[in-house]
Amino acid sequence: MHPTASSPASVPSPVSPLSTGGVPTTTPRGVHEVPGPPGGVMATVRRLRADPLARFPELRRDYGPLVRLASWPVSAFLVSDPDAIADALVGSHRLYAKGAVVRGPGSRSTVTQPLTYLLGQGLLTSAGDTHLRQRRLIQPLFHKQRIAGYGEQFVALADAAAATWRDGQRLDLHAEMTEMTLAIVARTLFDVDVDDRVIDVVRTAVGENMPAARRASLPGFQRLERLPLRAAQRRQDARAALDNAVYEMIAARRAAGATGTDLLSLLLAAQDADTGERMDDTQIRDEAMTLLLAGHETTANALAWTFHLLGSEPAVAARLHEEVDAVLGGRPPTIDDLPQLAYTNAVFSESMRLYPPVWAMGRHLVADREVAGYLLPAGSTLVFSQWVMHRDERWWPDPDRFDPNRWLDKATAHDRPRFAYFPFGAGSRQCIGNSFAVAEGVLTLAAIARRWSFTPASDTPVVPEPLVTLRPKGGLPMVPHRRR
Repeated sequence: MHPTASSPASVPSPVSPLSTGGVPTTTPRGVHEVPGPPGGVMATVRRLRADPLARFPELRRDYGPLVRLASWPVSAFLVSDPDAIADALVGSHRLYAKGAVVRGPGSRSTVTQPLTYLLGQGLLTSAGDTHLRQRRLIQPLFHKQRIAGYGEQFVALADAAAATWRDGQRLDLHAEMTEMTLAIVARTLFDVDVDDRVIDVVRTAVGENMPAARRASLPGFQRLERLPLRAAQRRQDARAALDNAVYEMIAARRAAGATGTDLLSLLLAAQDADTGERMDDTQIRDEAMTLLLAGHETTANALAWTFHLLGSEPAVAARLHEEVDAVLGGRPPTIDDLPQLAYTNAVFSESMRLYPPVWAMGRHLVADREVAGYLLPAGSTLVFSQWVMHRDERWWPDPDRFDPNRWLDKATAHDRPRFAYFPFGAGSRQCIGNSFAVAEGVLTLAAIARRWSFTPASDTPVVPEPLVTLRPKGGLPMVPHRRR
């Protein structure tokens, strides 16, 4: 659900990267001049694997907006220039394809997308005409009018989750938010209610496979997954159980006639415009799996980090509660309250700035291209990191401070470049559910905050874990306090 490009075969002949509209520009520097740390690719991998959330910002500060991460066996670069990111995700996105280039045996190059082995060829991982066709089909689920209709269910399911809490008990708030957002996606997009079995299946599949997904782009990963290793078998079993759960939902909806306006009904009823053929169950599974997993995982992370930050900043939490009390007067929030919940919205935006649900994304060039003043060759892998851009002191003074007021100062916001903040990506591959996620996040935050506040359950620091998404490592222990 993030931006990508068409396949190389469909890329038109571009205007030379050395000119703009026929007017000569400054000749870019060569790829060999891109600054970066010493050492080969293995040294870079070791440095980044140890702590990428610390190392990526250091590289930006030490070497500038374009950093050479590796030169062999593939060329890889960290890009932290807002204009270059805008070009990749919006302006010239067809020259930047999704995924990373990996050099395999015999110097063969392949393009990998880490989540394909879990999600298949769904909206998040598909490319070209397939992606465009599926996006057009699914888009009606996320129209403004549909999201307005979902608002009541967002709040009802948030209230249902909060009703199970006890004043003063110790909670893993990340697990609570994960279960709540899974129920929301299932109810609103699939028109089903998930039971404890499905929740456990999803939790196990994500928990077992998310750490491995970060390694899926490494050479040899697929071969290792086929070996009879215990960890690989656990991942395969978890994926198989999740597949069965999704196929059961598809079969049940098909048996019921698939006459609704939910995701499964739309997919089952869809026909190819040219051939009249319908999607097979594997295609439907891939799309359903993508929205089920991506649709709940990122919002759960965003909400968990929001409550973590509020628990650490009592003054911000007090102002949030003041706004919620004044706007709602004790009643549940509705979609019509969103314009009046300005500070609540700012809290959620600031949380996604500090802890973006997706912390980095990869692209590869399908043609030679000037990037941040350097001419990079086709096949280069580029990394754009929300974590780096969202904490860049050029755009965010005192960047590590949790300050929702940043979002209420219109003059300051106007001075920031567009891609100083892009938690949902941008362009033709912007997350299809971005408006859904923001409405869900702000409404559920308000619904919970009108009755509850939270404090940390431990003095142990909460550590972000940079997998495909940014999760609190080991969960988020917090204590709820009923507001009176």
